[in-house]
Amino acid sequence: MIRPLLWLPLIVVGVAPAVAQEASPEKRAQKLHAISFGEQCHSIAGYLPEDPIESWTFSYLPSWSEGAEEDKEDVTLVRIFCSSGAYNETHAYYLLREYEGMTSVGFAQPAFDVEYENDDFDGAVEAITTVGMSATGLLVNSQFDLETLSIDSFSKWRGLGDASSSGQWVFRDGAFALVHFAVDASYDGEMNPEVLVDYLGD
Repeated sequence: MIRPLLWLPLIVVGVAPAVAQEASPEKRAQKLHAISFGEQCHSIAGYLPEDPIESWTFSYLPSWSEGAEEDKEDVTLVRIFCSSGAYNETHAYYLLREYEGMTSVGFAQPAFDVEYENDDFDGAVEAITTVGMSATGLLVNSQFDLETLSIDSFSKWRGLGDASSSGQWVFRDGAFALVHFAVDASYDGEMNPEVLVDYLGD
């Protein structure tokens, strides 16, 4: 009667990985999110949007494929609310792919310097210079478009929105690529962004 009990730990160990694999993409993304941004995410007065977690599943054909239907790969994109302020809201994104599993999405963006007349933020913008490339794991006021497989972001530098930075990333070959980035560094009450990155064409 004792021997059967010896199998119990082995059964538990064998089942645990299977249970973990059955967790929803949203649950898996939440676990990764807690590790990646848990201490960084917060909001004013405990604000939480109606849909703090959203997900989309879609298929794509890798560029290396011959176009056959069986070459299509399914991916799930998960967006998780991170923080909010007076006029901005941030989100983190996670991708679930067959071979890579669940991973956080990093978004390329240009690093830039802004030169103001007389070094005054209220003065005219004399130049915006791209000084390199960086990456971020959080996007501001972002939206995902399932039709175009693109993510747009619009970060207000102040509530009026006349000074801002915006970007667009398109899903290609299993990852999001930066295709457009613009900066409006002038606090002049008007929207007149300067394009720093443009791979959209005409």
